[in-house]
Amino acid sequence: MRRFRLRVGHVLGIELWLHPSWFLVFGLVAWATASGFGELYPALSLRVRAAMGLVTGLAFFVCLTVHELAHAVTARRFGIRVHGITLFLFGGVAEIQGEVPTPAREFAVALVGPAVSMLLGGVFGIAAVLASQERSPVAEGILGTLALVNLGVGVFNLVPGLPLDGGRLLRAGLWRLTGNYDRATRVAAGGGRVLALLLAGLGLFLAVGLHDFAGLWYVPMAVFLWFLARSAGERRPPPRARALALGGEGQPPQPGP
Repeated sequence: MRRFRLRVGHVLGIELWLHPSWFLVFGLVAWATASGFGELYPALSLRVRAAMGLVTGLAFFVCLTVHELAHAVTARRFGIRVHGITLFLFGGVAEIQGEVPTPAREFAVALVGPAVSMLLGGVFGIAAVLASQERSPVAEGILGTLALVNLGVGVFNLVPGLPLDGGRLLRAGLWRLTGNYDRATRVAAGGGRVLALLLAGLGLFLAVGLHDFAGLWYVPMAVFLWFLARSAGERRPPPRARALALGGEGQPPQPGP
């Protein structure tokens, strides 16, 4: 992923990159939202709906950047180095050097992203209601869509499978209970692979069974998620976890706070 990406600047001292797949997703998001606005607001001109789609697409990826910044800033507060943030096909990823050294800190770093997305969803939802009261269909459409997608990002990321935030939450909990980071990682990565299979199955069912060919979008998502989950499951434990596992006269490592 690092080899093919474009640097667009930095935020809070953290570099921001775009993977080429981002442009594909941005185009699809802008097109899909503009088409949806056409059904909801048929009185609006094609030019206005297209502009609404572009604004919604850009704002959506700004929200994803904020989600990843929440991870990065929290990790940095724990003294963990953050290289940058890359936006790509599946959303975004904060590039943290190594792994978080304790289960409690991993839990905090993982949870803050979905929490921020849900907070953004709530704020946009309130703003959309206010816009509807002012009878502003353009603002209502954009704000309402951003509310739904941010809530969706927050909920989806809580699914217990790596590389999603829910997988990191699951790993943190299992690591805390068992003291075995390696085993916790394998279980959480397995959850990611199960999710990938479910997504692929859903996409094929929608396309073949219901003739909704938009469902095929889930298939490349599933493939991408499968390889990310497999990669996450192959990582070695962080340095502190390895050090704890080597000491204690054969006793299981005791996770720190």
